[in-house]
Amino acid sequence: MTGGKKIKPLALYIHIPFCRKKCLYCDFTSFPGRTEDFDTYLHALTQEIELRLSSGMTIASLYIGGGTPTVLPATALAGLLATVRRVAQVLPEAEVTVEANPGTVTEADLALLRQAGVNRLSLGAQSGQDRLLQTLGRIHTVRQVEMTMAAARNAGFTNINLDLIFGLPGQSVAAWQETLEWATALRPEHLSCYGLQVEAGTPLAARLTAGELTLPGEEETSAMFLFNTEFLPRAGYRQYEISNFARCFPAEGGDYRSRHNLAYWRYDDYLGLGLAAYSGIAGRRWVNLDDLEQYINALRDGRLPVAEVEEIPPSTAMAEMIMLGLRLTSGPDPVAFEKRWGVSLEEIIGERAAPLVAGGFLVKEAGTYHLTPRGMLLSNQVIAELLVPLLR
Repeated sequence: MTGGKKIKPLALYIHIPFCRKKCLYCDFTSFPGRTEDFDTYLHALTQEIELRLSSGMTIASLYIGGGTPTVLPATALAGLLATVRRVAQVLPEAEVTVEANPGTVTEADLALLRQAGVNRLSLGAQSGQDRLLQTLGRIHTVRQVEMTMAAARNAGFTNINLDLIFGLPGQSVAAWQETLEWATALRPEHLSCYGLQVEAGTPLAARLTAGELTLPGEEETSAMFLFNTEFLPRAGYRQYEISNFARCFPAEGGDYRSRHNLAYWRYDDYLGLGLAAYSGIAGRRWVNLDDLEQYINALRDGRLPVAEVEEIPPSTAMAEMIMLGLRLTSGPDPVAFEKRWGVSLEEIIGERAAPLVAGGFLVKEAGTYHLTPRGMLLSNQVIAELLVPLLR
């Protein structure tokens, strides 16, 4: 709670930890089925909203993710949004996103969400080929993606993102190109194109270890990423972050970059509510409990469900701001950086950046640095090299 005191507008995330079926690659905090827990969790989540938010808080963006939020009734999601608006101030122009999986929402559900103030939909499409969707353990088909897109348009959505994954087992460069051609033909406003991350302990990791599936080689995966950076701009999608592309030409119909995710990449304050949600405000970071029963019991007792709190040292926070900013094609904002830390970006990384510029991994421009496509392929190594002094 903040009493009546005004604080900087926040990016608010709300976690819904339920799904219809857990995908083979998923290591998120989510539970398949568990419909019997929906009402109890929603009651606890409502209590957390009322404990955490206040009339002095302004919400600049709101993102409901999961799991699959749309396994809940649309009326329940609308109720959560109404609670947030009752307790805090949601800006009239706020971006309000709900994640959905194709096949879990009807046109009537989408119309209800739209009426409740949701103005951005993020669909987990993942692939334009049914055989690859089956490999991932997805519950939908390519046709269902197309049908959900059409239903969303009919319901009034004019800002839709498609999530896609490349580097899948059994996926060729040609197959990925086919997926991008299919996706852009659907004309979403935004595309998120992520390289597959194989997480330990997932069924996908076990199948790869057993030799049942084989990943594409590094050269093929690199070719898929480079195709993103070449093909999508030609199709009208500007790359603004390593994995994200948007129609962002104001003169041609608006800027559809994800304002919520930009808050993370710009190192703005964010608040996470729900099971296992993270928050970062004013140099302090905390994470909620990830045990469903413990989370519910804490709120039943009137306690905030916090598992851990961490004070971020200035040098670490500075490094994190640079790291996240380098994910953007524009690079870290040098003005915001100097205003926040009282030292220029050039003073902090200029000396270590010079050889990376010479090697073709970075470009120096407008007082900042940004990764080249080659640098993006090796972003973890490039960023680590830059930040060594801050992380000692």
